[in-house]
Amino acid sequence: MAKPKPVVIDGEYTIVQGNSLADVVSPQVTSVNTQGKLIPRDQFERTPIPAGFDTYLSPINKGA
Repeated sequence: MAKPKPVVIDGEYTIVQGNSLADVVSPQVTSVNTQGKLIPRDQFERTPIPAGFDTYLSPINKGA
């Protein structure tokens, strides 16, 4: 298991354990935004835990 790591999730300081986003976000989260980059759920397993991110619970609709 990975060492505990300080992370800011949705503006709140949290200590998490894990290696990827999939290890730290709940199942209803569909995407996260970190440093201006939108990461969809299908990439969570391959994405290391960043120092901070915002979660999104509903799909992001592109275009209008």
